[in-house]
Amino acid sequence: LSVKRDFDTARRFYVQAAERGNAKAMHNLAVLDADGGGKGADYKSAAQWFRKAADRGVADSQVNLGILYARGIGVEQNLAESFKWFSLAAAQGDADAGHKRDDIAKRLDPQSLAAAKLAIQTFTPEPQPSDAVNVPAPAGGWDGAPAQPAAAKPVRQPSKRTAALAAPAH
Repeated sequence: LSVKRDFDTARRFYVQAAERGNAKAMHNLAVLDADGGGKGADYKSAAQWFRKAADRGVADSQVNLGILYARGIGVEQNLAESFKWFSLAAAQGDADAGHKRDDIAKRLDPQSLAAAKLAIQTFTPEPQPSDAVNVPAPAGGWDGAPAQPAAAKPVRQPSKRTAALAAPAH
């Protein structure tokens, strides 16, 4: 099964879902922006979408945001922010984020490191609205038979007058 890539359509659907609060859609928008989606990378927009998804606990967005802050891409370089996002992703089991966090920690002064650790301790992911992540089951449930299409209306027989109008002229 092959489907043609259509970044504009993908973006449109991701925006709709992201505006309803779907964090994975926010992450996917950020990836489109970072990769360019066929139009050139927009790291500032990518950073904004990664931030929204990271604030909602998406570990991949937290890692990517940590990288952007470490390198100053799309955002002003901020090693304390980088440390924070790598730490949060590492806490969710991302081993690579843990290594990156440890590398950044070596570059932070003690005061900045302490402030970043406090930010991590007080971080609480923003909840996603239920309607942004849950799709209501269709009538009959997911395993039920698909809904039958509406029956076609019976074709009416033309009246004598309509039939006479449609008949070829002699």
